Amino acid sequence: MRHETAYGAILLSGSAVLLVMGVMHPGAIPLGDDSELARMAVIDALAHSLAILGTWLVLVGLAGLSRMLGLQRVTVMAALLAFALASVGVVVAAALDGFVVPKIAEQWTEADNIARGDIKQLIRLCVLIASSLTRIYLLLGAVAISLWSWVIYRDRHSQALSWAGAVVCVVGISMLIGGPSYVSAHEVLALVAGQTVWMALAASLMIRRDVTA
Repeated sequence: MRHETAYGAILLSGSAVLLVMGVMHPGAIPLGDDSELARMAVIDALAHSLAILGTWLVLVGLAGLSRMLGLQRVTVMAALLAFALASVGVVVAAALDGFVVPKIAEQWTEADNIARGDIKQLIRLCVLIASSLTRIYLLLGAVAISLWSWVIYRDRHSQALSWAGAVVCVVGISMLIGGPSYVSAHEVLALVAGQTVWMALAASLMIRRDVTA
């Protein structure tokens, strides 16, 4: 009996956490409205805490998938390293967007006009960095999922999972082309929803193989 069931459950849990994060992710910062800003800061911190937790759980689950497919294989190891690197970037993005930006925004009310201009520029810089790291996650995540899906297709584990991986890869790459510099809450939700489908199928594959082993 292998340990794929545990890894599959962890992957499912991480995907669910990220999906909740995508639904909760707040929109624009309400500068000048202290009560609304305080409320948003709480939601922002919670949503991005879930993002960090979910990313870690997903990475552990995908390590289990890689273990099942064979870590000695170059394609599998490349996929795991790509997703691990992407995960580091998106954790930094979550920390900036969820904790640093709200703290900077809290200084708005007591600042003069000159300082407010600096605050706006600093917030824009943090959001731009977070968006850039999220786009790197899109790219490396698409690469990783396509590599895992190729191995799964070649080994004939699951046709549905392989095709779902191809769709997620195409959608992820398409989100990198054009569009605004900042990643919106709707883009975050679309990204998470697409990956959740693939990860749920991957978790199901691990659990089935463990049960029938």
